[in-house]
Amino acid sequence: MALFKRKKESTNKEKSSATAEKKQPESVSDEGGGEKSGADHSAVLLRPHVTEKATDLSGRGVYAFEIDQRANKTEVRVAVEKLYKVKPIRVNVVNQKPKLMKNPRTGRVQTKQSGMKKALVYLKSGDKIEFV
Repeated sequence: MALFKRKKESTNKEKSSATAEKKQPESVSDEGGGEKSGADHSAVLLRPHVTEKATDLSGRGVYAFEIDQRANKTEVRVAVEKLYKVKPIRVNVVNQKPKLMKNPRTGRVQTKQSGMKKALVYLKSGDKIEFV
């Protein structure tokens, strides 16, 4: 019995020395909490959403963008600030579901129109975003 007890004590000493080594402070990176880098900002805003309605809204300071499916309002706000150097007043996010297009004669599903997620970004009256 004593033989087994000694082995456990020796393994406990090894474990305690191993945990003491692990508890040493690690270097902290300068990346910042959950903020994304500049390359990721362009991944949040996929492209401007250009339609007749979006063009009319842009005259009133509201700009529409197609965004990544996993993006949220705060990520869109930060991406617009970094990429276009303007500060949004408000950001609305709309998730458009995909539509199934049916053949009118047979009633069968022919194609599937892809869904998307878009953001409406409201700016102050003097600010503008130029799309080239």
